[in-house]
Amino acid sequence: MAERVGAGLRALVVDDEEVVRSVVLEVLAGIGLAAEPAGSLAEARSRLAGGAYDLLVVDKNLPDGTGLSLVKDLAERDADAQMVVISGYATLSSAVDAIQAGVADYVVKPFDLADFRARLQRAVEGLGLRRANRKLLGELQEKNAILEGLATRDPLTGLDNHASFQESVRLEIARGQRYGSSCALVLASIDRFRDINASLGFARGDALLRKLGAFLLRSGRATDVPAYLAGGDVMARFAGDTFALLLPETDPAGGATRAELLRRALEKVELGPDLPRITASLGVAAFPEHAQDAEPLIAAAALALEAAKQAGRNRLICWSPSLTSGGRLDGAQVRQETDKLAALERSMRERSFRPVYQPIVELASQTELAWEALSRPLDPAFTSVLDALGTAERGGQVPALGRLLREIQLGPIEQLPAEKLLFLNVHPVEFMVRGGIEREPALQPWTRRIVLEITEAGEVSNLAQARERVAALRAAGFRIAVDDLGSGYSSLNSLALLEPDFVKLDMAMVRGIEGGGRAARLIQHILEYCRGEGMRVVCEGIETHEELRVVRELGVPLVQGYLLARPGPAFPMAARL
Repeated sequence: MAERVGAGLRALVVDDEEVVRSVVLEVLAGIGLAAEPAGSLAEARSRLAGGAYDLLVVDKNLPDGTGLSLVKDLAERDADAQMVVISGYATLSSAVDAIQAGVADYVVKPFDLADFRARLQRAVEGLGLRRANRKLLGELQEKNAILEGLATRDPLTGLDNHASFQESVRLEIARGQRYGSSCALVLASIDRFRDINASLGFARGDALLRKLGAFLLRSGRATDVPAYLAGGDVMARFAGDTFALLLPETDPAGGATRAELLRRALEKVELGPDLPRITASLGVAAFPEHAQDAEPLIAAAALALEAAKQAGRNRLICWSPSLTSGGRLDGAQVRQETDKLAALERSMRERSFRPVYQPIVELASQTELAWEALSRPLDPAFTSVLDALGTAERGGQVPALGRLLREIQLGPIEQLPAEKLLFLNVHPVEFMVRGGIEREPALQPWTRRIVLEITEAGEVSNLAQARERVAALRAAGFRIAVDDLGSGYSSLNSLALLEPDFVKLDMAMVRGIEGGGRAARLIQHILEYCRGEGMRVVCEGIETHEELRVVRELGVPLVQGYLLARPGPAFPMAARL
């Protein structure tokens, strides 16, 4: 048996001496290899290009080069082969070079045939052992991957399992604590899944869960990723019919907005011709606003999910402290939140908002440069537009509400003199959506006359993406304003990075400015910086003649406030100063 260790294998003998080639070919045939000759390095390379060999027996010194160069050729081809070098001019250093290059053996001519046969047998046996070990290693790696998958993956859906998801939440919170970033957690439960199991059977119920998992995985890997999923998101089957999403670098309003998009997508998706359409209830919680650790964050999202189910299912509720009493859901508060969400849906459906406008005055010419468009809710459920906006943030309705308000505010724009501008407020959640605002049909005819006013600019965490958004909006024709600029580092940092056309100073900076001091010095520094960068500064909240006098002396070019005009119907004139 030992004589035929090479059965089924191919060999190439490379030597420029025909006698040596013949001897080697005979020895190889004796141990079972199908061997072919080559008299030069060029011929050997030609044969290697035409097919694979298991063993190469190569003379070190060939007429057209060194046989050791074939070691490099084999490595570049990633060839699974052994190489034995023979040489009639052997030195210790040449043998060391050959072994270091990775050859299986180094044989000196003239050689003893018995010893040579034994060496070739060992080379072939070594090749077989290497291949067997590689196969065992591959099988072991495959089995380890299966075991690792069982430890981290849900076997039914292919999504992360409960334990793996909890670990992802802990790691993301640790990252957020280190770098000051937010994250949102969404729990989504299929409505009336127990009834689906009861009517269709557990096998069909499992098929539905499997299809839903595939839908989420497919969405997460697509190049045209839906707005509710992004590359860094973690998707998991949390328990039974409950799925979970972990959304890094996402605040509560952003988490609720993306969760609402997911809820609507689930209403429309067809999971299979023999499977029922589904709806889902969703609960949202965010770090650090709602909890500081993984377990409380998951518990907050679970309470919000329970509230969504109590509120009638197929809806989204974002956690807030008011929802609970003594660690349990407060039924009255859940009903109140449900009523608020219903009032918002009703107001949006009926367009129950009244637009008002406040002038922005250029002090040098004492004329109106622009008007800021504001809104007043007509539904008595809301005390102010901020109340309605807060409900929209918790219900994932910020983009829909913002789009509607801007459409209403643009109604009388044709009455505005051609050279005047209109400031429209944009929430950070809307601002960061690629291809969002610039595609709103109502804005399209008026882009050159619209200034998009980014509210809470200090809350924009991804400033690199924000710069991209500013560039895209400018390319569409809009001008950009940063609203409520304060003295905090985040506000000043956003000013430097976003490079807006207009900067609106927070009215809190104006209060007490007539006494001089820190606020006045800060405004002077901001003015100096903005003048150098070509940005125009608007001082909001001017309510007294003394405040107006001080900001005028400081060199503020534009002012806005009750002293000049209260917000009113389109378009109030400012008081003469």
